[in-house]
Amino acid sequence: MELRVEHEPGRFVARVDGLEAEIVYERRGDVLDIRHTWTPPPLRGRDLAARLTEAAFAYAREHGLRIVPTCSYTRAYVAAHPEVRPLSLQVKEAE
Repeated sequence: MELRVEHEPGRFVARVDGLEAEIVYERRGDVLDIRHTWTPPPLRGRDLAARLTEAAFAYAREHGLRIVPTCSYTRAYVAAHPEVRPLSLQVKEAE
């Protein structure tokens, strides 16, 4: 499945079959605080959340930003993907 992830102010979104999966973030200086990830139930199991998360980390890398993984999905993604850990801040580091 070809998937296009779009960046809009405050979120990354993928539209599939008329539904939207998204990652919502807050930008604070050089930090993206990923607040939540949502995939509609009919779209689950297609790795959309992972693709959105990859897009957020790629954006952070490209723009010299760090990510605070407030979202539980993003924290789990960081734990499973050591290659993105250098871009990730713990919540205490970001405060």
